[in-house]
Amino acid sequence: MEATASTIAVRVRFIGDLPAVTGQREIVVTLPEGSTVADLMSDLSMTYGEAFTTRVFSSPTKLHHYVLVFIDGQKLKQRGGLATKLGNSETEIILLPMFGGG
Repeated sequence: MEATASTIAVRVRFIGDLPAVTGQREIVVTLPEGSTVADLMSDLSMTYGEAFTTRVFSSPTKLHHYVLVFIDGQKLKQRGGLATKLGNSETEIILLPMFGGG
């Protein structure tokens, strides 16, 4: 018998200047169950390429300090960072680059 891997649907909302980079404000990404936020970010980087990656990451495994990520309404840092497992049901991720004014 062949087992089919379970998947989860993750709604990703792009805020600030990210819609200009991605060409959309919201998408739904399907990932294998047990995926982490790092897996999601890797998928987004592959989908949107260098412009997205350099806008969001300061190094391959570190987000820029000005990029806030919320997972189901909580700051990612409070949930354990990029290693945070995504939920089994639909999860919402919000990516929000913050800018200092001047």
